Amino acid sequence: MEKTKKKTYRNFKRSEKAIIRAYVELIQNKGDKRITVTDIVENADLNRSTFYSHFKSAEDVGEKIRNDIVDEIIGKLNEHRLSNSLENPYQAMKHIIDFIEADEELYKMLLNTEGAYKFLKNLRDLIINQYLSDEVILPHITDRDEFEMNLRLFIGGFVSVLEDWASGNIKMSLDRCARIMSDSIQAYIEKLFRIGQ
Repeated sequence: MEKTKKKTYRNFKRSEKAIIRAYVELIQNKGDKRITVTDIVENADLNRSTFYSHFKSAEDVGEKIRNDIVDEIIGKLNEHRLSNSLENPYQAMKHIIDFIEADEELYKMLLNTEGAYKFLKNLRDLIINQYLSDEVILPHITDRDEFEMNLRLFIGGFVSVLEDWASGNIKMSLDRCARIMSDSIQAYIEKLFRIGQ
């Protein structure tokens, strides 16, 4: 009985990956506006019922990919403690950059799709909320409004840089972008923690 469950689970995950892979290939060829369930199942060589056991629509596939990316990035930030990322913002950005560069073409493509704006806004808001609820950071904050405004500026700026990089508007490497931004963030954080002491 247990062996059957494991095999069923493996088959489920395998077909989910095939759907995602087919969706990504289609985005590369057609863009995300025109992708249909029929396109996906034909590309993945699956039947419609298999698709619908995983997703409700073609848009749901893109949403799952974006949610997985957000979960991975938030997980990376939490792994290294948010307070550490304020002391050394470059390292936090570097984790995100490494994640993106591991599959650069996929992320460039995803950041240039119709759903990218919503995805990037969601990513920015989640990261900001993580910082605003961190119990290690909050006791050092004397002016929460100022801190939140600066978080929005820095994190929104980093997200905007990712978007501009993906569309080809920024020619320098993401690593160099992160180093430049890190210097600005670090100067603010050092001032903030001196004031809060």
